[in-house]
Amino acid sequence: MTRLSHRMQHIQSELSSKWCGHPTVVLEVVPSTNRWLKEEWALGRIDHGTAVWADGQTDGRGRLGRQWDSPSGENIYTSVLVTPPPTRVGGIVSLLAGVAVVQAVRAATGLDARLKWPNDVLIYGKKFSGILVEAGMYPRPWVVIGIGINVGGTVDQEEAHRVTLERVLDHPLSREDLWITLIERLEDVYEAWLACGDQWVVQAWTAANATLGKQVRVERPGHRPWVGLAERIDDDGGLWVTNPERREKVISGDVRIRAADGSYAPDSS
Repeated sequence: MTRLSHRMQHIQSELSSKWCGHPTVVLEVVPSTNRWLKEEWALGRIDHGTAVWADGQTDGRGRLGRQWDSPSGENIYTSVLVTPPPTRVGGIVSLLAGVAVVQAVRAATGLDARLKWPNDVLIYGKKFSGILVEAGMYPRPWVVIGIGINVGGTVDQEEAHRVTLERVLDHPLSREDLWITLIERLEDVYEAWLACGDQWVVQAWTAANATLGKQVRVERPGHRPWVGLAERIDDDGGLWVTNPERREKVISGDVRIRAADGSYAPDSS
């Protein structure tokens, strides 16, 4: 049995979600799991809940077009397509995906994963996961939730703000078991959002965040960076930042948040 066949068999026998990850497509290497789902959706071949998990990506992308290093056989690169009601498509989906990642990693490892606005997941102030959410309205509203998790392998010494789960744990971690937990938590959080509204997601995200209450640096292309206090998250996923001269809600689409000194993340102490 090949590695991917074993993975598919393990998923089919262990995944307990009702619709998330049904079906799941397991692939060797794709340019991007998000792109694969979008192309399949445009062709009418998939529907709500379809997930894809690739062993590697050749052109994985993060927010603001940044490339996500995606070596084969080490990490989790997965995307799920959902079709929310028309009024529920927005930045809040990125936050709910972050909540699902935190819940899954805490359940699978016991590590105190935390959220950095808008779409990074941290352990001890270092990034191990990123989220890219893309949405459209044709032929009906759809959202693709892309999640990358650094499970094993090595991290470039020049990227001191990154870490892998296995390096923190100091022992191997089953990618299959973590992925199953992630998909089950994503379904739980998504259904809680539909039942309880955006404020439920904001509260859950706030409880697990590493950004609010810290001095942050707002960086926007073509604008002078400025520093303020990360005050709160709005129901649409925007971040309110304030200082004595200004108060502004920043939206994730074109903004990068850094620590006040310009480093990757605010001090998590």
